[in-house]
Amino acid sequence: MKVVGQELPRVEILEKVTGQSVFGADVRLASPLLVGKILGSPHAHARIKSIDTRKAEKLPGVKAVVTARDFPPVKFGRFIQDEEYFARDKVRLVGDKVAAVAAVDEETAEEALRLIKVDYEVLPAVIDGLEAMREDAPLIHEDCERYWAAGLVQGRKGNVLYHKQSLHGDIERGFREADRVFEHRFFAPMVHQTYIEPHTVLARVDASGRATVWIPTQAQFFIRQSIADIFQWPLIKVRVIPTEIGGGFGGKMLPTVEPAAVALAQKSGMPVQIVMSRAEDFQVANPRHPCHMRYKTGVKRDGTIVAREIELVFGTGAFCGNGLVIGQRAEMLATGPYRIPNVKIDLFCVYTNHANCGPYRAPSGPQLAFGSEQQIDIIARELNLDPVEMRLKNAIEEGDTTPAAGGPLKGVHAKETLRKAAEAAAWGAKPREKNRGRGIALGYWLVGGMASSSGVKLNEDGTVSVLTGVVDLSGTVTSLGQIAAEVLGVDLEDVHIRTADSDFAPHSTISAGSQALRSMGTVTKLAAEEVKKQIAEVAADKLEAEAGDLVVEGKRVYVRGTKEKGLSLGQVAQLSLTHKRGPIVSVQSAAQFPNQPAFSVHVADVEVDPETGGVKVLRYIAAQDVGTAINPLSVRGQVQGSVIQGLGQALSEACVFKNGKMLNPTFLDYKIFSSLDAPRVEVHLVQHAAEGGPFGAKGIGEPSIVPVPAAVANAIYDAVGARIFDLPLTPEKILLALQETGKGR
Repeated sequence: MKVVGQELPRVEILEKVTGQSVFGADVRLASPLLVGKILGSPHAHARIKSIDTRKAEKLPGVKAVVTARDFPPVKFGRFIQDEEYFARDKVRLVGDKVAAVAAVDEETAEEALRLIKVDYEVLPAVIDGLEAMREDAPLIHEDCERYWAAGLVQGRKGNVLYHKQSLHGDIERGFREADRVFEHRFFAPMVHQTYIEPHTVLARVDASGRATVWIPTQAQFFIRQSIADIFQWPLIKVRVIPTEIGGGFGGKMLPTVEPAAVALAQKSGMPVQIVMSRAEDFQVANPRHPCHMRYKTGVKRDGTIVAREIELVFGTGAFCGNGLVIGQRAEMLATGPYRIPNVKIDLFCVYTNHANCGPYRAPSGPQLAFGSEQQIDIIARELNLDPVEMRLKNAIEEGDTTPAAGGPLKGVHAKETLRKAAEAAAWGAKPREKNRGRGIALGYWLVGGMASSSGVKLNEDGTVSVLTGVVDLSGTVTSLGQIAAEVLGVDLEDVHIRTADSDFAPHSTISAGSQALRSMGTVTKLAAEEVKKQIAEVAADKLEAEAGDLVVEGKRVYVRGTKEKGLSLGQVAQLSLTHKRGPIVSVQSAAQFPNQPAFSVHVADVEVDPETGGVKVLRYIAAQDVGTAINPLSVRGQVQGSVIQGLGQALSEACVFKNGKMLNPTFLDYKIFSSLDAPRVEVHLVQHAAEGGPFGAKGIGEPSIVPVPAAVANAIYDAVGARIFDLPLTPEKILLALQETGKGR
């Protein structure tokens, strides 16, 4: 292949590095913009006794004030309709939306918020998922069991909005047959996506009542649907225009500030822009779910896993949101990519009085791998087995099934990826220096694909246009251009890819779940192949040849074996305008794709300071099963970015709450990894063309973060013998563990 598989720079790189790209807060209109601000609750749980907005409405410069009274009295939600955009009777988290204002400037808007008087009756709050499940816990949704819910919702009771028990094989017999049984509890706290650009929106409502919103979003069609649902409007009354996006990682798919801006614009008759502060974004956006885990595993003396019992409790926040998506994904990932004949999984999704949690790169993956992969290491050490060999003994193979993911699975390269990482790290030659250690972890993700469509057309000069609605977060647009260029025999520079808005783009998948390239790449390839057929059809008449005898490559179409007998693609495009078939263009669609596993294996070398508990990552190896790398440069960048993000979650990140209020809602106190902290990440690709992907590509953004916290935790234990069961792996926890084992001062 001449374009696919090549390391090419992103097509929009010059606009990005020169500052010409238009992000959400950069959008401007010819007419003046009002500044929008949202009033959030100061309490995690309280009844609203009254809201008085009269003083705010009379403040000079204030053009609109909205509350729940300005919205239809309906609840919304994809799986459970449990949420009202503005709270009417009760607030359920600090920052829960109570009112919003639009004013001529930021100072006036802030003053208007201070003038709104809300009388609350404060109620007991519960932040932790396990505590929320207690019988005496305060009810966050008294009417939970009466809310409309999708058919897959089950087990609603009290604060539990979803409980599913899965049984495979005979779990009791499995434990009876085991020679050893190990049981451990783990905890992963809430962490935030920490995109650099906070949530923002610009909304305008025209004289006909039609809303246009400019937003940085990963899911323009889902946001359009959400706005329509909240206002009870038909979809044609909502137009979503996606801007460039300053990071998302799953956090920019649910409605946040958009409906408030629309309501303010509608009431004021002027465009309204809302830009969240960093503290607001930390407090109320959609972070990763905190999760309590219990893993009980039965094994034979040779390390064969025969039974695994797993209990997972996710604190989903004040509303369901996408909590059930995370729950379903967790069920698929819980056992790890291992052959286990007897499995029991108890999965709980629980209301809590904090931010509505949502997708975050590999939803539930890093949490579950932190528990599962640490326990695999514990078992291997107890049985005097090499951690790599134990994983190789139990890892799934081609044609295997897993309890929740089903099967038979295709494109399974877990063992090859394990061997690739171990070889790259020289696993047998472990660090011998004091306080240095090496850890390994195996992660996987099930790459699916959502219903999508894409358009391709041949322009009159022989260049190619691709029309898509997918938002580019990770180089997807460049890869789509490479796919179209490969099919049509042109260079990437001859392809223009346009992300259109919800009015004009063919329906496209979300930019999440490691499936955007698989979904959009497939339909783009189908559309390009149809354009290629049309090129041959038009050229065949002119060249007096059969369409099947024509070759399309090198920006030309010619008769096979006679290169000089041909036409340029520009000539063909011109001919098509007077040809019986007309202009050369195609829009193609595809339905959902079945899940396919993708694997990542990471090896971390660390050094632990026994005096301080500080951890330094010395070297990091990441091997990844990628199918076909459409753009290896982009793939390596994705893996490296995932690792750095995962290291933050492993060593420093956690959202800390007191009475429901986040105590560290800025980058001064919420510590992410920076370039100064980051080690060199060595990436090794395992490439085998995957079935169902464009040119054999698999998704790569999700699996590359899954093993990180577990690999680091295992390395820390190897270095100093400190086993930490809850994230993050802070110096304080390491020192305490060393003291408990007698190895500390």
